[in-house]
Amino acid sequence: MLDVPEYVKQRCRGNGDPEECIRHLDMAFFASGIDTLYPSNDLYPENDLYPSEAGVPWLEINLEKVSMGSLTLTEKLCSADDIILGSCEAAKIEIIVADIEEDLTGKEFALTLSIGDYKMAFGMYTIASMPRQADRRKRKITAYDRMLRFDMDVADWYTALYSSDGSTHTLKELRDSLCQYCNVPQQETDLANDNLTIGKTISPQTLNGRDVLRAICEINGVFGHIDRTGQLVYMKLQESGLYPSETLYPSEDLYPHSAWGDVAEELEYYKTITYEDYMTEGIDRVQIRQEEGDIGATAGWGTNTYVIEGNFLTYGLASAELTRLAQSVVDMIGGRGYRPAKIETYAMPWVEVGDGIRAVTTQDEITTYVLSRTIKGIQAMMDTVESKGSQTRGELSGGIQSEIIQLKGKTATIIKSVDEVSVKLSDVEKNTAASIKVVSDQITAEVKRATGQEVELAASIKVMAGQIEQKVSQGDLIAKFNMEVNKDGSVITMEAGHFVFKGKNFYVNADGSGGAANGNFTWDTAGNITVTKATINGTTNTSSFGASVVNADHLEAGRIVCNGNSQFSGRITAMNIDCNKIDCVSVYSSMAGETWSDQRLKEDIRKIDPRQAVRFLTDISSVSYRLKANGEPALGFLAQDVREKLRRMGLDYPLVGEHNGYLTLRYQDFVPLLVAAVQELIKKRGEHK
Repeated sequence: MLDVPEYVKQRCRGNGDPEECIRHLDMAFFASGIDTLYPSNDLYPENDLYPSEAGVPWLEINLEKVSMGSLTLTEKLCSADDIILGSCEAAKIEIIVADIEEDLTGKEFALTLSIGDYKMAFGMYTIASMPRQADRRKRKITAYDRMLRFDMDVADWYTALYSSDGSTHTLKELRDSLCQYCNVPQQETDLANDNLTIGKTISPQTLNGRDVLRAICEINGVFGHIDRTGQLVYMKLQESGLYPSETLYPSEDLYPHSAWGDVAEELEYYKTITYEDYMTEGIDRVQIRQEEGDIGATAGWGTNTYVIEGNFLTYGLASAELTRLAQSVVDMIGGRGYRPAKIETYAMPWVEVGDGIRAVTTQDEITTYVLSRTIKGIQAMMDTVESKGSQTRGELSGGIQSEIIQLKGKTATIIKSVDEVSVKLSDVEKNTAASIKVVSDQITAEVKRATGQEVELAASIKVMAGQIEQKVSQGDLIAKFNMEVNKDGSVITMEAGHFVFKGKNFYVNADGSGGAANGNFTWDTAGNITVTKATINGTTNTSSFGASVVNADHLEAGRIVCNGNSQFSGRITAMNIDCNKIDCVSVYSSMAGETWSDQRLKEDIRKIDPRQAVRFLTDISSVSYRLKANGEPALGFLAQDVREKLRRMGLDYPLVGEHNGYLTLRYQDFVPLLVAAVQELIKKRGEHK
C-alpha cells in the first residue's frame, strides 16, 4: 500500500473542500530518460523535481484534451478463479482524447494523477492502438504497462546464458539477466530463493520471456507486477492474521478488529458489495512435482495443498532441494485466507493489488485481497476491487503450464486404486523410464530409453491368463515372442525383422545365410541353395519345380514358363515361343512369324497418305552392311538416317525405337508404307495412260 497522506485519502472519499478534490490527469511523452522520472511511487518532494530530470516532454496531453469520464484502468495481480502463484499480468488503460492528430501507437507515456495540489505517479504505459471514434476529433487510446516487454522470444538469451550443459546461475542472477535483456527495470529486493543454483534444464527452440518470469516468481511464492513508476516488483500477499477456523477465537476482544490487524484498508463506505458465504482456507501444504501423479516433494502440515507442477526451473533438483523449496513457498503463502468478494467503492489510488481490504456489512465483516481492480472515471472516479477463490483447493494445481521440453528431472508416480496398481520411474536427463502395472487380468513391465535424436528403444513383457508376450522395439522395428494356449492348442509365434538361430542341427546367421541337416542343406545370402544327397519324389509328368536360378548341363521339359526377363546363352530349339520381346542376334524358323493384326485389338486407326509414303521412301537411303556382332552381311537402312528424314518431313511414323542405348528399326512397319507407295505409283501410271 502506498504511503499517501491521510488528507489526500479524505479528498478521494469526498471529504473536504470541493476545490481540493478536483482531479487532473496528465500524459507526458518523453524522447528519453523516462526511467528517471519518478523519485518514488507516490509523491514528488520537490516542485522542481518534475519533469526536469527526464527532460522536457515532447508531447503533453492534459485534462483539457481528455474526455471526461472516459478513463478505465485495470490492474490484476491474479484474475484466475483461484490464486495462481507466479501470475504476471499486465495493467491496461483506456482513455479517449481529442484533437491529437499524430498516431502515437508504440509510444510510451507517463501518467500522473493530481488530487488538488497533490500529484502522484499513475503508471507508465505503451500505446497499443488509438483508433478514431465516431466523432473524428477523438481517439480511443488503449495502452499496457511494461509487463508486455517480457512477451518476447528469449531462447537466444537462455542459450547464451547457459552456453554449456554444465553452466549454472543463481536465481538472482537469472532474474537480473532476464530483466536487463527485456529492458525492464526492477525493484531491488531479496527473494526467498535467490541463492538457489539453477542449471541448464531445457534446450528451447522458442521461449517466452513472461513464462520465465512466471517460473521465477512461482518458486518464490510471489507475483510479478509493474508498479506505478514502471518498475517490476515482486508482490506477495500480506499476512491476513486470520484464524485456522471461523469458530475459534481465543478472546472476546480479539474479534473483529484483530483480523488482518492494521494492514488492511478499511472502507468508510461502499456503493455495492457481493461476497461468498465462505472464507477460503489458507494454504497449509505445498507440493512440487513435474506432472500429475508424480510424488515430487511436499512441505507443510495440512491438507489444503497448493501444487507447483511443471516448473522448468525445478527440473533435476534433488528431493532435499525440492522439499526446502516447497517449505519456502509455504512460509510465503501459508495461512492466507480471505473471503471472495467484489466491492464497488470510492477510488483508492493508494491501494495496490495484493493489499487487504476490510468492509463491514450489517451482518458480516468482509476481509479480502485486491486481486484485481478497475478504476473508472476522473472527477467521479470509482474503484471496483475483486477477489476470487474456492473454499479449498482440492486437487487443483496452480503453476506454469508451458509446453517447455525439459532436459533434467526425475519423477516417481504411484497409482493405487481398485482398478490398478502401478509404479512409474523416469529420469529425463538419461531419457529412461521404467514401469510396472498390475490390473485384474494382466501384469505389464516395460522399460524405455531414447537419447538425443535416436528413436525410442523399449522392452516389455506381459503376463496374462494363458498367454505370455515379450516384445523389444526400436522405432518401427519390432521383435515379438508370444506363447499362447487356446482352444486350438498351444502356439508359439515369433515376429522380427530377421532371425538368428544357433544350433548344431540348425542355424541361421545374421546375414540370412544358414544350414540344416549337419550341413547337407545350406543356403547363402543371395538365396542360392546347396543340397547334398537330395531326392525329389514324384513322377516326371506331375512334379513341378520352381526356382530363381537353375543351373543344369542338360534340361528336358515339355514346357518352360519364365515369368520376367530370361537369359539363355547358346542355342534355343523350341516348337513355339510366346513372349513380349526377344533380344538375340539371329532367329531361324521353318515358318515366318505372325503378328497380331485383328481390328478388334486396334484403336486410333488412320490411313497412310500415299504421297507422303512415296516422298519418304524416295528420300531414305538403302544400304548394305555387316553386323559387328557376327560379321554377317545384311541389307537395310540406317536408323539415324530414317529418324532424321522423319523429323525433317514432320512425320510421326513409329519406325525408330531404342534398346540398351542403341537405335532400332521396326522393319515390319515399312511394309504398309511400301504398299501405300506402290498403290500411289500404280494410280499415277493409270492417269498417264
